[in-house]
Amino acid sequence: MWSNRSVIFALKFGISAALLIFVLRRLDLGAVGEALSRLTPETILVAAGLYLLAHGLNGVKLQVLMADRPLKDLVRYTFVALYYGTVLPGQLLGDAMKAYRLVRPGDDGATVVAAVVVDKITGLVALVLITGLALLIDPRGFPNAFPALSFALLAGLVLALLLPLVVPKFPNVLDNALGRFLRAWHASARDWGPLFGSLFTGIAFQILSVIVVAYIGTGMGISLSFPAWVAVVGLVSLVLLLPVTVAGVGLREGGLVILLGFVGVAPADAVALSLALLGYTLFGAVVGAIADLKSRKS
Repeated sequence: MWSNRSVIFALKFGISAALLIFVLRRLDLGAVGEALSRLTPETILVAAGLYLLAHGLNGVKLQVLMADRPLKDLVRYTFVALYYGTVLPGQLLGDAMKAYRLVRPGDDGATVVAAVVVDKITGLVALVLITGLALLIDPRGFPNAFPALSFALLAGLVLALLLPLVVPKFPNVLDNALGRFLRAWHASARDWGPLFGSLFTGIAFQILSVIVVAYIGTGMGISLSFPAWVAVVGLVSLVLLLPVTVAGVGLREGGLVILLGFVGVAPADAVALSLALLGYTLFGAVVGAIADLKSRKS
């Protein structure tokens, strides 16, 4: 008998394969290979360094909310989350594993989980905020509804982040894991300094992530304005939150073909860029797997 995890992985693999075949069968694979061949070793290495720097910055972002933790531990488990987010069904399970691994003996696990949840929401707020602003600055080619939808999603995320403030004090009857989690979330939402620090660091992470993608895309000969790159990367990042494929394969390719198509990029170039980004995703997962192995041995 297959376990539930095996069934889920098989379904995700099937969806990834179907989406990838659907996209690739309509393309000239020679043109995809030609676009990839434009990447120079220098571009590949510089992008790898920027990729590592971006996710290191994500560790700094988490330290804003968990000031008592060493930065090296938070950076390590940020990469561990990349690994589990790739091999498990979705990025959110990678974050769940990060929270699990961050709990030390004697820690209140609910408090750690609350910090990781707030960190995730502020990251999404930063992502949607800069995406919406980019769509306002350079809306050419994108559907007219996209900016309004972005800011509607932003409003929803901000409300979710501040939701615990609706209840000024949680009853003592909730003296369990759920109650401790809600009280920790409530405390984080009231502490404006770390909250805004997390948001601004999240914006810096998102901008650096866009720079990585734009640098790779420019190396392939794709020419877009920076706001257009911000919009494309932000929108495809939101699509990749859907936990329906393996490592985003299929969703990333289809999403970039559609989104870059709005701004006049050829499908073959869009798929080539998506395959390059998949390579960096797997690179991050390998770094995370090594970090996870070392942390288990220590």
